[in-house]
Amino acid sequence: MNREATILGIDIGSVSISAVQISLLRGDVLKSSYLFHEGKIKECLRGVLADFDFSNLRGVAVTGSSPDIFTFANSYDTKVSMIRAAKNFYPEMRSLIIIGGEKFGIATFDDSGNYKNFRSNSSCAAGTGSFLDQQAKRLAIKDIETFSKIASENKGDVPKIASRCAVFAKTDLIHAQQEGYSLSEICDGLCEGLARNVCDTLFGKEKAASPIVLAGGVSKNQAVLGHLKDIIGTEIYVHELSHIFGALGAAFLLADDIVNGKAYEFSVSKENLIKDEVKEKKYYHKPLKLQLSQYPDFSSFKSYLFKPSVNKFAVEVEVDIYREFSLNDIWDCYLGIDIGSTSTKAVITDSKGDVLTGLYTRTSGRPLEAVQSLFEAIDDIQKNYNCEFIFLGAGTTGSGRKFIGSIINADLALDEITAHARAAYSLDSDVDTIIEIGGQDAKFTTLKNGTVTFSVMNNVCAAGTGSFIEEQAKKLGCPISEYSIVTENVCAPLSSDRCTVFMERDINHYLTEGYSREEVLASVLHSVRENYLTKVAIEKNIGSKIFFQGATAKNRALVAAFEQRLGKPIMVSKFCHVTGALGVALTLIDSAVTNSKFRGIGLYRESIPVETEVCNLCTNSCKIKVAEIDGEKVAFGFLCGRDYDTKHYVDKNISGFDLIKARKKVFSSQQKEIRYNFTIGIPESLYLFDETFFWQEFFGNLGIKTVTSSNFRDGVKLGKTLAGAEFCAPVSQLHGHVAYLLQRADYVFLPSYIEEKKRDGALKRNYCYYSQYAPVVIKNGTYFADKERILSPLLKTTVGTLKIKLELTKMLGAVTSGEIGFMQVSAAYDMALKEYKKRKQKLKEEFKKHKRDDINVVLLGRPYNSLCQWMNKGIPEIFGKLGIAVFYQDMIENKNDGELWEKELLKAFHWKFAAEILDAAVAVARSKDLYPVFITSFKCTPDSYVTEYFKKIMDAHGKPYLILQLDDHDSNVGYETRIEAAVRSFRNHYLGKGFGKEDCSSLSPSVKKDPKILRDKVVLLPRWDSIIGEFMVACLQREGIDAHLVEESQESIQRSLSHNTGQCIPLNIIIQNSLDYIQKHNLDPAKTVLWNIDSRISCNLGMFPYYTKTLLESYGEIYKDLEVYAGNITFTEISYRLGFNMYLAYMFGGMLRRMGCKVRPYERVKSTTDSVIDRSIKILAEAFREGTSLEKSLKEVITLFKGIETVPHERPKVAIFGDLYVRDNDIFNQNIISVIEENGGEVITTPYSELIKIIALPYINRWFKEGDIWGSLSFRILSPSLELFERKYYPYFNEILQEKPHLKIPSYKEVIGRFGLSEFHTGESMENILKIYSLVINYPDISLFVQTNPAFCCPSLVTEAMAAAIEKSTGIPVVTIEYDGTGALKNDAVIPYLKLMRKTSILNQKESCA
Repeated sequence: MNREATILGIDIGSVSISAVQISLLRGDVLKSSYLFHEGKIKECLRGVLADFDFSNLRGVAVTGSSPDIFTFANSYDTKVSMIRAAKNFYPEMRSLIIIGGEKFGIATFDDSGNYKNFRSNSSCAAGTGSFLDQQAKRLAIKDIETFSKIASENKGDVPKIASRCAVFAKTDLIHAQQEGYSLSEICDGLCEGLARNVCDTLFGKEKAASPIVLAGGVSKNQAVLGHLKDIIGTEIYVHELSHIFGALGAAFLLADDIVNGKAYEFSVSKENLIKDEVKEKKYYHKPLKLQLSQYPDFSSFKSYLFKPSVNKFAVEVEVDIYREFSLNDIWDCYLGIDIGSTSTKAVITDSKGDVLTGLYTRTSGRPLEAVQSLFEAIDDIQKNYNCEFIFLGAGTTGSGRKFIGSIINADLALDEITAHARAAYSLDSDVDTIIEIGGQDAKFTTLKNGTVTFSVMNNVCAAGTGSFIEEQAKKLGCPISEYSIVTENVCAPLSSDRCTVFMERDINHYLTEGYSREEVLASVLHSVRENYLTKVAIEKNIGSKIFFQGATAKNRALVAAFEQRLGKPIMVSKFCHVTGALGVALTLIDSAVTNSKFRGIGLYRESIPVETEVCNLCTNSCKIKVAEIDGEKVAFGFLCGRDYDTKHYVDKNISGFDLIKARKKVFSSQQKEIRYNFTIGIPESLYLFDETFFWQEFFGNLGIKTVTSSNFRDGVKLGKTLAGAEFCAPVSQLHGHVAYLLQRADYVFLPSYIEEKKRDGALKRNYCYYSQYAPVVIKNGTYFADKERILSPLLKTTVGTLKIKLELTKMLGAVTSGEIGFMQVSAAYDMALKEYKKRKQKLKEEFKKHKRDDINVVLLGRPYNSLCQWMNKGIPEIFGKLGIAVFYQDMIENKNDGELWEKELLKAFHWKFAAEILDAAVAVARSKDLYPVFITSFKCTPDSYVTEYFKKIMDAHGKPYLILQLDDHDSNVGYETRIEAAVRSFRNHYLGKGFGKEDCSSLSPSVKKDPKILRDKVVLLPRWDSIIGEFMVACLQREGIDAHLVEESQESIQRSLSHNTGQCIPLNIIIQNSLDYIQKHNLDPAKTVLWNIDSRISCNLGMFPYYTKTLLESYGEIYKDLEVYAGNITFTEISYRLGFNMYLAYMFGGMLRRMGCKVRPYERVKSTTDSVIDRSIKILAEAFREGTSLEKSLKEVITLFKGIETVPHERPKVAIFGDLYVRDNDIFNQNIISVIEENGGEVITTPYSELIKIIALPYINRWFKEGDIWGSLSFRILSPSLELFERKYYPYFNEILQEKPHLKIPSYKEVIGRFGLSEFHTGESMENILKIYSLVINYPDISLFVQTNPAFCCPSLVTEAMAAAIEKSTGIPVVTIEYDGTGALKNDAVIPYLKLMRKTSILNQKESCA
């Protein structure tokens, strides 16, 4: 072996390229390089490699994240490579933190150095290197190195900026800018937020094992490193090459393999290393070209760039002069200023409203300095033309309107929606629709006669705004001024419109696939448009006179994208980029302001210091900014609204009613005589929030002292560090409240709430999935040591009050050694319930007493979101400041009298709070003086369904509304703007300027349940399992039903996401696949029916048929007659013969897959097994279809399998479980089985026939207890027949599988009881426990569990949060993989487990579970 031989390692990530050359034998680092590729991957890579010496090169190693652009290279998993490099320098390492461009995570190791696990961020958590890059661009900082340097120089305060998501950060960034934080403070705040997000996600309250090593591109950021050290509280090691550990580790791994004879040396030249072939490109969007719209000439009388000189932070100002000025002119004029998140604009009009000049500059995180720059530019105009502007009035709008307005003494601070509407009306009085896309906000407004009738803004997760377009332009080296030119007349591929992170992934993918820069930039415009039309606008409400406003409208190609999609002309004004400022000036004229308070443009000469203070006059603890101007102090940031000189709390609620105070007064509980020497804590959170008073009364009646968490404001913050998964904010809050109370009470009361019956038992309502499992998750968490102090009786089920009382008696009997008996509990319960109902009625009386003959707002939503002062962002107070009385949905008289409950839709809405919200929504919609504000929480999947039907209800009644989505940042700035605009639209509607209607025909979609409909139509089945699907179709065809299995591709999955607003991803995929199939095969929608599952379990699955019918409306008129059928997964409603055959289809399909997994890893000739499986599917499908002998066909299949040559060897066994749609869907799960096998594992699957046996008994018993005698008995009658079938056919499969008879779970109650579950728990999380147990007792040599689920799936997160408890019980780690549909590689999460399998043997599972 040549002693001079070298190895080249290459790692290409989402934003950077790193390359390193090492000595093959010695491992010395000879040369390294690291740079940002800006999307030009091949070009940059060639430039990097030009300086490397290939003369003695004997191998090239690349990381798995690198694109497939190499002719000769050995590929190694990125995480395994990073670990190999870190181990090289730090062999005693126990924790490796990796923070890269798109991902961050931590690899942990045991005392012996063996790999334990890897935890990482979810698809949505964007607090990574790309996150900091984005923020640097938003702040106009030239590069990330400069950003890091500025952050590390901070000597002042560190603002709290959320970094869990780029959009949350945007909101806090705006907040920090408004409060006047310096650039270094903001940069440091971003770094601190990122560090805290990393720690909260990866560690929680768990202490990281030392030594800790940091790697990845962000490891070179000294500010982030410093914050990580402070938060973790220990030393963190950073090697000088830590940022290129991926490339270095890959080189080490190849060198290891060559030395150990596992890989061969090879030579390659620089010219031949990179592939030159061009892959076939597929386009989804037509060329962008304006055809219907007139586009303005943006020229002015004079345009130029002005460079301010006074302010050292100044950015150039674009100046447009629209009127010729004469010497010594004196103008009476009005000044409008729009302070946005990314840009600051100003307009000067004459006294009639004609525009004299427009000015535009970057905010760059410094709103005050930006305004001063505009003022200097205005002064420069006066000097150059020797003219004078006499300002009769000055006003502000935009996100910084109040901060700047207070400093300049503005006469008006106007919300952006009203400002834009006023400007649009002045430009064309017939305007009825405004599309406004700003730097970081998007708004949709409808008007009538110049009056706003409806407006809506993007929620916290709606990305794809102007700043995103600009960020991608910079990333791809395209000046924003040239964007439109290079994208017009260009076709484009499909890219995600769900969020900036997903969009960027698609962009990187397309660049790698050879799409041109222009094509990728065009796809960005289509994404932004789809994002807007899906997430912001209500497309059917778009009128005929459409104005496009905001600086993004200056992108002609983006306007063309909207025109192409809507098929309508889009109007753009030459003032589109300054219309907000123009609207302010025009409103000042409308208001006849002439005696202005404006301090004057001379403020640009002033040095205006801004300092931070904390107000301690009340519990708000407001962090305020105080600016000093001419000796006068101006303060901003008081939540109560007081001014700086008023030294007491000021209640600015002028509505006459304070919702939160009134409810606290109604539900005030007096502590009764204490007879016991212990305290019970009651978390005022999640499902217990609305019943805290009831339980205080109950325990008080028994003489037990209680304490609540009502005053704990940091529940979400603490809870994030405790929850074992990335739950929604309310669930995190509950974790925090339990931890808080464990420090203050002897016991914490955390009962299990599963469901309750409504309307005399006619309907069953489930508490949300997280609520059902909250006690289970918390008690199985690793951070709650005192689990015996958490009291979790099973209370809310369908079995009635007696069961509740018995459970409470059992609980209190244990706590008091039997002192409290049933009669005492029963009496205390009845008294508490009577008092609770009395107080609830008092709320209705409060509503009648304080309801005004004016507009009144009713908050709709879950009580723990709407009414908790630590969750609702002060939304009721904001309305109160505007003089609007606010009530909650349980206070109004609901006169629907159950009519909606008779509709199938609300029967399918089995979620308790969801159904109550919709019921109240109808009542509000029908009341003239009530206006709805729906408060929901980010990542609440049930509410994503509710939101769409809430909109439909309001639209059917012609009622304006407001939807506010809560996130995890502390600012309420974005809510103020939305609320102010909503109040205007409510007012206009109330005064009769909005026109009502009532068409409820589409509120309850028509879903068919009579199987007769299947007889004369084409029936389309979803492809959740390609093998079983073929057998299902064949079985239906035998029954004379024209059934077809739809097709699926990565492209169809990606396209389906454009219609997803937070619902379950498989639902959208099923619909998209079905419509694609109809189009491809020229089917008549009116003669087609989509099959869907009619589910009763605790899951959103029951909503699928109804929401499918609803969503079809958004696909166009052509699908209005496409029917949806909701059927049983057993198909017994069609015929019992079909039911039996379907069971065999599930069994045969599952066993065929299992045999493939048993044989494929050991086959001598690659792909032989897959060929046999393909032939087997055809053989068995034909037998099912024709009704021929299944036994004969099965024998033929087994013979084929026996003919596969194999090479036996040892492989670790990996068991896969998870979501029904994902687990066996090779396309959606990115062929997880293949990935496991290619990396040395053997997969164990669970056929549906086995799954049915595992989970049947819990459901049978539950149905029986609920009174569904027929359902329970039917299954018990069928079971023996199914077992006969299995005994007949299973031996054939076992000729290949060679397995022992499967052991049955001895007692399902005992198994789920170990994890705190009850027999009333349903859904996938319960099923997962039983599946895992069954797998462990039947396959004791399993090394790894892999849970596969769609992103943001509730059961997935519950099981993920319980992973530590599962591993403790079984000795087997659990890896959860969430697939978001974007095509981003997910399965690499399992590779380190397979490549770095623990050297010590795992526990004996049978003993562990016994």
